[in-house]
Amino acid sequence: MGCKLSKTSIEGVNDPPTSPSSSKIRDEIIYKNPDSFTSETTPPRIKERWKGSNGAEEIYHLLSTAKEENVGSLYKFWPQIKDVICNQASVVSYTHPKTRRTALHLACCLIDLDDGTEIFDSKQSVVASIRAMIKAYPKIVISKDAKGNLPIHYVLSPRRNKSTLVNPRYRVRAEVLKALLTADDRIVKGYLSKNDAVFSNETSGVTPLYHALQTLSDDFDPEGFTLEYIKILHEIVPNMMAVSNISDNDTPLALLYRRFTRQFDLSEKFFPGDNSRQQVVEHRYKYRTAAGNTWKIIEELLKPVGMKNAYWKMVHRAIQVETPPDLLRYIVETNAEELTMPDDDGNLPLHYAAKSVPPMTSFPEFYTKYVVDELLYKFPEAASTPDAAGRYPLALAIETEKQWIGGGMKSLYDAFPAALGQINLDSHKSLRRALSFEVEEKGEEKIKKEEEPTGIIRDEPHDAIMLVQRDDVKISEVVSAMWAHEEDAGVQMLGCVAIVRLARSTRTNIEKLRIALSAVAAIVNAMKAHPNEPIVQEKACGALNMLTCADGNREVSFIASGAIAAVVGAMQAHVVDATVQQEACAAIAEIMKHGGSERVTVVGSVSGVTAIVNALAAHPDVEGVQVEGCRALKIVTDFPQANIPKLSKLQLEPLVESAKTDFPSCEVNTNILLSRLSS
Repeated sequence: MGCKLSKTSIEGVNDPPTSPSSSKIRDEIIYKNPDSFTSETTPPRIKERWKGSNGAEEIYHLLSTAKEENVGSLYKFWPQIKDVICNQASVVSYTHPKTRRTALHLACCLIDLDDGTEIFDSKQSVVASIRAMIKAYPKIVISKDAKGNLPIHYVLSPRRNKSTLVNPRYRVRAEVLKALLTADDRIVKGYLSKNDAVFSNETSGVTPLYHALQTLSDDFDPEGFTLEYIKILHEIVPNMMAVSNISDNDTPLALLYRRFTRQFDLSEKFFPGDNSRQQVVEHRYKYRTAAGNTWKIIEELLKPVGMKNAYWKMVHRAIQVETPPDLLRYIVETNAEELTMPDDDGNLPLHYAAKSVPPMTSFPEFYTKYVVDELLYKFPEAASTPDAAGRYPLALAIETEKQWIGGGMKSLYDAFPAALGQINLDSHKSLRRALSFEVEEKGEEKIKKEEEPTGIIRDEPHDAIMLVQRDDVKISEVVSAMWAHEEDAGVQMLGCVAIVRLARSTRTNIEKLRIALSAVAAIVNAMKAHPNEPIVQEKACGALNMLTCADGNREVSFIASGAIAAVVGAMQAHVVDATVQQEACAAIAEIMKHGGSERVTVVGSVSGVTAIVNALAAHPDVEGVQVEGCRALKIVTDFPQANIPKLSKLQLEPLVESAKTDFPSCEVNTNILLSRLSS
């Protein structure tokens, strides 16, 4: 008995072909593979559905049951599916009336299940079956299910079994992407250009490229099996590497750099005992390989599509896209020789920074200033170097109508004032007002004489300070201002205060995570830039304390970012400052509380436990220090499996007893500590 097929949910798509009878399909499969549905090869629910299904529902039900049953091996399954499709093309046009899913949706969900082969052209593979589906009914590629998802949505979502990825096969994914692209590149490109895709409650409002990167497992294969998969995505829609998610402003490049730093940090991890033993060597090699593969992906995303390695320079390219500040700094520092090298168009990196008008809006007002300052710091002579057309960087910046401060024009002017000789100030009245020039005639020659400014705020930090104190300031603006004015302690201190204020206004840890994605690196950078400023250290520790719930999520790492080391460094540098000690103890306590024994071990490895004990000893009369210090030590003892030196009862017991006696607020933690010290 045949069945009536549902129409697809895409407007303009013709009605699907009429379905063949179920008996004809079943007879054909059994004829070709008489023992294909034996108990050894087919789960009971598949056999049951096979016998009771109708018409074009045959294929759908088989795929649906395989998805539900989580079939471990589909070696004989896919050839059967492919053979039916090749002989009865109309079977793939079926759309489930409730879920609106097609056979292609389900097949894309099964990519990670083992089909016994990695050979993409093999008749045994899922790729061959998907190609057959698309060939039989090309418009299946643009069919949306009830959630509004195209089949490609599921290609980018590796299958999970509870909380663990099920062998995500990235090479297979790359081939499936190619197959989908050949069917309808317009729809596929449109989907991959989104920045508001929803994949789960935790991952919503993101670009598909970002989600694909987020779901990558650490690639320990020297061949870099993840690279080809991401390369395909990049080639389909170039320049998505710098497009920010609508939900949190994070970008693929920012995510990748956090991953790279985490992997690189793990590749240098110090273990107790003999670090030359094979287990340690293998661990370090694995993560060094993973970090290298992640860096290859960063390079691939930065490289212009279609260009050979010999014809592009990494610094030049990083300047042309909105590269995250910490990644840009790393690229500049590791490729410093490129700062002096013109590319094939005769441009230095500074020329691109001066004339660029970023197509995206991830980074606000002060981002360009940061880029210009970073380049000038490494190679100030670039400001006096003309491009191929003879124009100085300042002239290029003026032509693109950049802001005087935020656009880096003042930095360019300070580096090479003579560049104003290329500018007709009569055509740029706002610039003339900014410079407050008077023009004096001397015969036939005009001489420009600089006087004190009268109509512009020349104090750059003042603008940034006003920005970070605004009630409506965004985290991206705070972070950008902090990076652009890292030399100014006031901006760094108030930036950290703003981060605390923004974090306190959140209601969920997910919202705090969205702040931490960019804020943690900026906070740590502030601490490194101003190690001798106690007010910066105090406010930075407070800001990190508010964001500890993000540690270990979305590649945010308080270890790899240097946050733990920076907090302990603040304690060591400012032992006599009670407020710094209190905020630092509180931050360390929260880091260990959220991170468990691994974080306790790291705190111990950078002398953090010793710093806490010293804080208690240095400030016996300050309740805040005693409360937070005792709480931090109590948390240390919560994780006996952590690899730290045993706490000295002789040294600690008097301190803890004193805190218990003097401050009732310490009683709970001190009682636990005293009990554990005695055991």
